Order: sequence, then C-alpha cells, then structure tokens
Amino acid sequence: MKTSIGSGHEQNVTNFNTEISCILTFGPQYNPSVTALTLPELSRLYQQGVDVNKTSKNNEIALDNATAARANKFEGFDDKVTRIINAVRICGTTPQVIDQAESIVRELRAKRAGSKLTDEELAAEKAKGNTVRQVTLHKGTFDRKVVNFEKLTQHLITIPSYRPNEPELSVNALNSLLMEFKALNDAVITAQAALDASDIVRRALLYTEGSGLVDVALAAKLYVKSVFGATSPQYKQISNIPFSRPK
Repeated sequence: MKTSIGSGHEQNVTNFNTEISCILTFGPQYNPSVTALTLPELSRLYQQGVDVNKTSKNNEIALDNATAARANKFEGFDDKVTRIINAVRICGTTPQVIDQAESIVRELRAKRAGSKLTDEELAAEKAKGNTVRQVTLHKGTFDRKVVNFEKLTQHLITIPSYRPNEPELSVNALNSLLMEFKALNDAVITAQAALDASDIVRRALLYTEGSGLVDVALAAKLYVKSVFGATSPQYKQISNIPFSRPK
C-alpha cells in the first residue's frame, strides 16, 4: 500500500489511523493476546491521539490570538513613551528627576545609555589609560516593557509638576493603560502555560516507552509480521507506514 511520508505529532496519529484501517481488513487472523494490540484498544488510543492533538491545536490558536492582541495594544508604544518623556522634560521638574525618567525610558526602548564603542575606539581609550564600561543592552521583551512602564508611571506620580493638558498622557490614563498591558501580557503567559501543559500530555500519550502510540503502532506491525510473515501482503501493506519521534 502506498503511503504518504509524514512526520510530527499530527502525522503520527494520522498514520496510526491508516495502520488500523489496514488491520481491519485482515479479519479474525488478527487476534493478538496482548490487550494493547487489540482493535478496540488501538481505536481507543487513536481517538486519544486525535483529542490531544486537537487540544494542543486549540491552545496554539489561543496563544496566537493572545499574542496578536498584545502586539496590537503595544502598537505605537514607543511614540507614547516619547510623548511622555518630552512632557516630563518641559514640566519644570529638576534635572535629576528628568535623568531618572530618561533612564527608565532607555530600558523601555531597550537602548543603551550611550552609543557602543567599536573595538578600535575601545583600544584607543585603553591606550589613554581610560577605563570604559559599556552599558549592557536591556532585553526588549514584553515582560520587561510592562515592568518598566509601571516604573515610569510610578515615577510620574512623584513629579508634582507633571500635569499635561493632553488627557491620554495624564497619570490616570497611563495607569489605565498599564492595567491593559498587564492583562494582555498575563493572557499570553496563561495561554503559553496551557499550550505547554497540553504538549506534555500529548508527548506522554504518543511517545511513552512501551505504551505510547508510536510504540504500540510499531508493536502491531511486529505482530502482523509474526502472524502473516515478513513477505506477506498483509505485512507489506503496513510495513512502510512511517512513525517518528521528536528529536
């Protein structure tokens, strides 16, 4: 029987169904003493494979949707931060307070405090006897953005003169925006955890040694080989149905 070559969790389950369909045509001669290899048990295991793949796929879609919603909310984030820091610079507060705000903004933008020197510039400075410390680039993850945006809003609360006329730049508006950022970021974290959990369940069902779907499928092949023979049409029908394990 000609079979399509495939790999991956979904393909393993699909190929298992193909194997079962072939075995159904073998009649009463297919009569294993091992319960796990009986047709009812093979069918039950196949349905479980379908279910775990469906659950993982649904969780993957939920993660994609949560990620997209978060990305959409963060669109224009850098422009918003630019407006905030400019409002701080002109509000009449002290240079020290402005420096603190600018430091937080650099973290929000995942930028260095200053331009990174080239190897040649570093060597030249060292030749002059100067010690140069380069600021490490901050990670620009959404988690860090949320954390640092909260730092910025908390810093704004401490600036009495920060009272912009633009409603969207007010402390209250920015706090509300922060809550939205947190909620959307938490939704992504929750969706990722659900996907990871369902993948653990799926891998256990498909790949547990001895009892997993792949090992059962291979054992059923061996049983057919033992009953009908290695050169039999029955064994040839299923021998090339592929099953794979994740690397």
